[in-house]
Amino acid sequence: MNERFHQRRRLIDEMNRLAETVLPSRATEDHRYPVSDDHCFKRIAFDAAAGGLWSASIRRPFYRYATDEEVRTAIRILEEMADDPERAISLNRASLSYRRTS
Repeated sequence: MNERFHQRRRLIDEMNRLAETVLPSRATEDHRYPVSDDHCFKRIAFDAAAGGLWSASIRRPFYRYATDEEVRTAIRILEEMADDPERAISLNRASLSYRRTS
């Protein structure tokens, strides 16, 4: 397989590691996190990467149709949330507001 495929796979793997393992673990230890399920962390990160309700601009599933830049942005957002529960709180509020207006 080509290098582009492997780079993309590494990005997706890192995104999933953060959303499915790192953040749920942190949320279990630190109850300031507003969510604890992996799909909620993904929702928050995907919305932040898309600048709004992600499914309005990116076909499902995100990992397949998001651009590399959108995936990198989602990774950066997940890292920020892992470092700071307050960041998760503010991004979750924004994500929920997108759902109220759609």
